[in-house]
Amino acid sequence: MPAPRAGAGPRADGASRAAAWDRRAARASGWCGDALELLVPVSCAVCGVPGASLCRECRVVLRRGTARPGRVPTPAPLLASGVRVYTAGEYEHELAACLLAFKNGGRTDLTGVLATVLSGALSAAARDLARPGGAHLWWVPVPTSGRARRRRWFDPVATVLDAAALPSGTGVRHALRHRAARFGAPGGAQKTRGRDQRARAIRGVMRAEDVAGRTCVVVDDVLTTGATAAEAVRCLTAAGAHVPAVVTLAGVRPRRSPPENG
Repeated sequence: MPAPRAGAGPRADGASRAAAWDRRAARASGWCGDALELLVPVSCAVCGVPGASLCRECRVVLRRGTARPGRVPTPAPLLASGVRVYTAGEYEHELAACLLAFKNGGRTDLTGVLATVLSGALSAAARDLARPGGAHLWWVPVPTSGRARRRRWFDPVATVLDAAALPSGTGVRHALRHRAARFGAPGGAQKTRGRDQRARAIRGVMRAEDVAGRTCVVVDDVLTTGATAAEAVRCLTAAGAHVPAVVTLAGVRPRRSPPENG
């Protein structure tokens, strides 16, 4: 029996429209970047050498640093859920520079670079999770908040995942949505908070739609304390999904903070 179409069903219409909006925004940003290059030549996101989004030397180093994506120790917030955690590489050097330029610098020209990196982690997870005659596997991106979307005009995780090469028997499902901001909820970015603060701030900010009975893997950009991934897993599980794993582009080393890795 063929796998159901991603986003099928009336409850997923909103998520599908949001995903389509993200793709159009990223595409438009890319066109603007191509036009702007005529006036302001593109430069390497890591070393600044002009001529390419990522120069040959930095691309080689990035490829080496992400050549062996795989399973990593599960952070404390995710231990109770029993999920496996996979990352493409450590959040430092070339990978950190590309992620920061992509997310905070609007460098959507790096989408292909990061999609290639993520594809390796998706393949590693799919190999481990594959079961003969098993259920279709859905990759579910952690959504950006409304505030971040307005600032960036695109959803970083969804954009990279949509451009990634997916393993056979898997598909993308935009099943997580951010709720409206709660009155009195703390503002500011997650990276500025400690582990307990992150867990409190992220609690209840997402909801899951149309995932009952499906096997879903959470996909995010950077794994730090695991609070955001744990909340995504909780939401999907509460909505009836089976969540065996979390996949991220990068992971912060234990006992180090994001600024130290950056």
